[in-house]
Amino acid sequence: MRKLLCVLIVCCLMFGTAYAAELNAPGTLPISSETIHFTIGVPNLGTVEDWETNEQTLKLEKDLNVDLDFVLLPNDKNERIQKLELMFMAGGDDLPDIIMGDNGDLSNIVRYGEMGMILPTTEYYKNEAYWTTDTLTEGGMTLEDELRYVTCYDGEIYGVMQYNGSPNNCYSESRVMVYEPWLKQLGMEKPVTTDDFAEMLRAFRDKDPNGNGEADEIPLMSYSDYIQRNFIRFLMSPFIYTQENYFNWNEGTIEFVANTPQWKEGLKWIHSLYEEGLILPMSFTQDRNSYTAILSEEPEKVGAFAMYSASNLGATDARRADYICLDPLLGPEGVRNGIYMPRIPTIRMMITKNCKEPEAAFRLGDYLCSQVMSLWTRYGEENVDWFPAAEDASGVYEDSFGYKAFFTVVTSWGVLQNKWWGVDTPCIILDKWSAGQAKNEADIYNHTFPIGRSMKKTVEYANKHPITGLVFTEEEQEVITEYQATINDYVLQSFSEFVTGIKNVDTDWDAYVEEFNRMGLSEYMGAVQSCYDRMYK
Repeated sequence: MRKLLCVLIVCCLMFGTAYAAELNAPGTLPISSETIHFTIGVPNLGTVEDWETNEQTLKLEKDLNVDLDFVLLPNDKNERIQKLELMFMAGGDDLPDIIMGDNGDLSNIVRYGEMGMILPTTEYYKNEAYWTTDTLTEGGMTLEDELRYVTCYDGEIYGVMQYNGSPNNCYSESRVMVYEPWLKQLGMEKPVTTDDFAEMLRAFRDKDPNGNGEADEIPLMSYSDYIQRNFIRFLMSPFIYTQENYFNWNEGTIEFVANTPQWKEGLKWIHSLYEEGLILPMSFTQDRNSYTAILSEEPEKVGAFAMYSASNLGATDARRADYICLDPLLGPEGVRNGIYMPRIPTIRMMITKNCKEPEAAFRLGDYLCSQVMSLWTRYGEENVDWFPAAEDASGVYEDSFGYKAFFTVVTSWGVLQNKWWGVDTPCIILDKWSAGQAKNEADIYNHTFPIGRSMKKTVEYANKHPITGLVFTEEEQEVITEYQATINDYVLQSFSEFVTGIKNVDTDWDAYVEEFNRMGLSEYMGAVQSCYDRMYK
């Protein structure tokens, strides 16, 4: 027996095996009596002053008895994924213990797991998700229900999840914001029909609502990242419902809409707006920086823009609170659609093969999902950055969604600070929190207040059958990977060409539709339908 023990010790020394720290029971603070060190890769957010001295970092280190060192990764998601994949392909020896942030969907993440670069957390979720379970229970949810959205086709979960509940954001991706002072100055109400909408844009163009005597107003603007989202979805909705990947639900059948007669009619109408000079041509090519610069000009230049909020404006720009949501438009055939996309969990933390304490790393992620830390991640410290709402307080979204006031937030989102990490990490943000801000009339910069009072029609006309949260099998995923990006890119490129006149909707339509058949649309939609039937029927 002694000889066997000696052999085991020698093997451990030879192969560098380390003994894991002794951990306390799940839900017990700290994690261990031994201080555990982690290196954490984080997006280089422009809103976090210093990760090492950030107050949330200090709170975590004290509560959990951990020592955290940070490695800055690119803030841009695509650049970050590219950098990580280069590290994976090089063998992964330079990976930090933990990687935070949005690093792709399950098709990416399962591949990283199969490469052996990140570790599964499936067993930890079965036995050690104390704080996550507690917060979900507070929100009327169950761990089992939520985990199905982050479980890969091999049955494993690779990382720690985030649920970022937000009733506002559920309705935001078919939204166009309009500058309310211009409507008032011109004596106009929010448009109801597509004709009303065009008349509003013409008034913005022709009637000098910013009062500077120059024809410099931009009736409608977007930027390249939001053409595929808000711009297309809002402008197409009076003709046909369209959501992510151009899907529509029809009595349990998932339909592709970008090759339909209704889509063709929508293209004609949007092209007519473009031809009249009512849409900024740069909308199809400009990046977020250019978009923000135009939106921030003095005097106000932009009447309406396709995005979910006015958060592109500076945090101390009072015009943030002057933009309201337009209602879904009524089309010429009586069609009126809004989009409702429920929030689903996503992976926001991966534990890499280099982590010597993966169980403790999971405990760190789990604690980030506690009620205390989830609120801290998004809003800061209780009784410092936010305060429980007074009994007689009214909620910002009370009229739209029925959520009572939960708290009064006294700090601004999107500014440089050293208080919290932001929601690119594990957390469970409950709907009643995100929709529970109390009205604070003194805060003239809070863009959520005008959104909350202008959403009733969006909620009323929202589609009740969103197609989301699809977790594909390995075979289905192969089909999705082969066809989806090509089809989506083709739709987006063709949309821009039809709208701007590079292609003619009448003469080029048949060739456009036929191209989908050569791209494998039938096989692609078959995989989507198969997954939907399995998960939801």
